[in-house]
Amino acid sequence: MAIGMAQLFGFHFLTNFRRPYLASSITDFWHRWHISLSSWLRDYLYIPLGGSRNGELRTYRNLIITMLLGGLWHGASWNFVIWGGYHGILLSVERAFRRPFRKDKSPSRRSSKLLYPIRAILTFALVTIGWVFFRAANLKDSTYVISQMFSGPAGSRLIPAWELYMILITLLLALIEERHGWFNRVVVAPAWVYGSVCAMLLLVIELIGYTEAAVPFVYFQF
Repeated sequence: MAIGMAQLFGFHFLTNFRRPYLASSITDFWHRWHISLSSWLRDYLYIPLGGSRNGELRTYRNLIITMLLGGLWHGASWNFVIWGGYHGILLSVERAFRRPFRKDKSPSRRSSKLLYPIRAILTFALVTIGWVFFRAANLKDSTYVISQMFSGPAGSRLIPAWELYMILITLLLALIEERHGWFNRVVVAPAWVYGSVCAMLLLVIELIGYTEAAVPFVYFQF
């Protein structure tokens, strides 16, 4: 929204979020999420610490230290320390598992495309778990929410079934669009196609996004 409104006045901002929830890995997520912050952490913390130049173990250490400090940048709280350390560990584990496959210079593009939805959903789930610590007021609340996520009462449902189905359909369409660029085609499509898609999106936002509760913007606290 900020980028679009700025363009109305002739200003062009760099993209800072590039569909991060469609990332296929934690590394890919941090290439898409808060790109300006990710670049700063890389250039002024990770690389000065040694980056990936001094062996794998030191690379893992540098990743974890960088993300821990990135967590503390958001606030002096154990929640942010855990959130940063969590992502640092995920990045390290991901790098360790990817290491045996680096020598393969020609991976199958077909298998990569087939695995993309699974990898994207797994990445989304891991990122969502981390957001609990980022968003909760304190460590006690975080542990309570995490415990409920994995051991909640059987049969309970936080949202109606039809909303869940719509969310799943929307996620599937988003994953397909990420690979085929449908939205870019819609922009240059005939007016009736463009208008129909906009109307459908507004309807989905109205059905799913409406809430009577006041939801403060999370970054106001920083």
